[in-house]
Amino acid sequence: MEESLVKKTLRIWKEEGFAVVCEKAKNKIKNIGKDENTEIAMDIYSAWIAANEGDLLSTETLSYHPFFSVVIPVYNVDSTMLCECIDSVLVQTYQNFEVVLVDDASTQESVRETLRKYEGRNGITVIYREENGNISRATNDGIEAAKGEFVALCDCDDLYAPNALYEIAKKLNEDPTLDYIYSDEDKISEDGEVRRDPFFKPDWSPETFMSYMYTCHISVYRRTLLEELSGLRPGFEGSQDYDLVLRVMEKTTRIGHVPKILYHWRMRKESTANAMTAKPYVMQATIKAKEEALQRRGQAGELTLLPEITQYRVTYIPQGNPLVSIIIPSKDNPDVLRVCLTSIAEHTDYGNYEVVIIDNGSSEENKKKIEDMARQAEHAGAMKKIIYSYQPMEFNFSKMCNIGAQKASGELLLFLNDDIEISGAVKQNPNLTAPVSQWLSILAGQAQVSYTGAVGCKLYYPGGIQFQHAGVLNLPIGPGHCLYNMGDDTNYYYGRNLLDYNFCAVTGACLMVERKKFDEAGGFDEELVVAYNDVALCFSLLELGYHNVIRNDVALVHHESVSRGLDRASEEKEERRKREMKKLYEKHPKFSGGYDPCYNPNLVPDKGDFSFNMNPHSKK
Repeated sequence: MEESLVKKTLRIWKEEGFAVVCEKAKNKIKNIGKDENTEIAMDIYSAWIAANEGDLLSTETLSYHPFFSVVIPVYNVDSTMLCECIDSVLVQTYQNFEVVLVDDASTQESVRETLRKYEGRNGITVIYREENGNISRATNDGIEAAKGEFVALCDCDDLYAPNALYEIAKKLNEDPTLDYIYSDEDKISEDGEVRRDPFFKPDWSPETFMSYMYTCHISVYRRTLLEELSGLRPGFEGSQDYDLVLRVMEKTTRIGHVPKILYHWRMRKESTANAMTAKPYVMQATIKAKEEALQRRGQAGELTLLPEITQYRVTYIPQGNPLVSIIIPSKDNPDVLRVCLTSIAEHTDYGNYEVVIIDNGSSEENKKKIEDMARQAEHAGAMKKIIYSYQPMEFNFSKMCNIGAQKASGELLLFLNDDIEISGAVKQNPNLTAPVSQWLSILAGQAQVSYTGAVGCKLYYPGGIQFQHAGVLNLPIGPGHCLYNMGDDTNYYYGRNLLDYNFCAVTGACLMVERKKFDEAGGFDEELVVAYNDVALCFSLLELGYHNVIRNDVALVHHESVSRGLDRASEEKEERRKREMKKLYEKHPKFSGGYDPCYNPNLVPDKGDFSFNMNPHSKK
């Protein structure tokens, strides 16, 4: 008998490892059609399920037993799907809950017939609305009737995993102060037979959330918070949950994430589980929710449609015309520096900036070239102000940046390598990227957002096709660039290269931060002379409660390490890199072992391509 694809996938994984499974799948995908591509992806996920979900029914003793109200609004749903939904809640391994079913005046008699079968059972309340009010009003009726300390929402055709409420209760035992908890999720076929498209999410990431509704299912809220917010708002149907969480994040930062698949979203033809285009009104409600959120927060911003992924990007407009200090460390690189400065002058719409060059010991000949270059740029009007500070000393990138910050006058500090080029030659889809001349204003607007720490952007190798940097992941093997050396010709994991995402860290080759936040974080750590000083700054900002961001609508060229050579080019440099990584984690022990709030333990721990981790090393 021919070996099935699922069994073959499992066998290869056991014998050769999951990396080989992924590589074989990628090689095959190059030569197959879309349908078979999807089949292979589903079989890889089936292998992941088999490897990771064998203990769904196991539980531990909990000291705190929160009472949940599971609210299920119901309207004209298939009876079989409705029963499967309700039963998936009733068979939970954690049983301290009630179910509140709200029929929103369904016109199909079968719905009421089904609900009557559950009516009267212990712990089940059924509410029949006399008129249809849409999902927001129906859900609010359920919240009003709820007795639980927490309210868990469920759509009437979806399924809870059997351990869903237990895992939420376990999370609340770890931190009873949480006001909102969400989990990972996947999708399930209309007939309930096939699971696919797992979404392994980051921990709470506010800018990622401004990009799109990533928390989604399962969502559990403290009831008193829902009451304070008056529940869901009618008029946002299709994005009512997104609007709710936008308002939640304005009231609390006590938001938790369970990195386990606890919810199965049914893929009906008319459901957004299939595609956002299934319900066109959803996008209008999303626009309204984002615009009102910006208004409430007093933030000036613009929404831009990304048609390929049917999402709207938020671009923040700099407030108060802040001075940006562009700090460029350099030595003996006048030709490279000239390219950098010329590209800034030619491709920058935002006018309120100064340039601070910190030279740690160029030769007299090169020093004169740089001084002449700076004078010529100022006299020609290409740049308003250039500060050239000659600081002959042993190389210390952190110290050079800190000196630059001291010399700078700006409210915003942009640390920029001298081998960065602002270039229109980057080969990006114009529907997904802003005009190159807007690069500085986009970074500045983002840096001013109250919860933003460091801001970075996409960096490409010369040629503008392959990534050098699209965000830093803190992996068990150490910090590394995600999507490193990969082409920007596809939509990677849930738009990681397209939407604006929170990341654990961004590279110091192009890093903007508000001065007050930079000072609060203590600046760059001067004990980290060459490597990981940018990561350490980002860790410090995270520890202070800020969130670092990659703006994927800004794309620059990085002629990487032209000035000093790659840090792994010799055994001596590699040993220094290891020492500095050790020091990084000694100073920031929370991140030792691969903790990354912007990643997920179910994703592979040794590279940044967002493939599945068949054996997660850490589960929260």
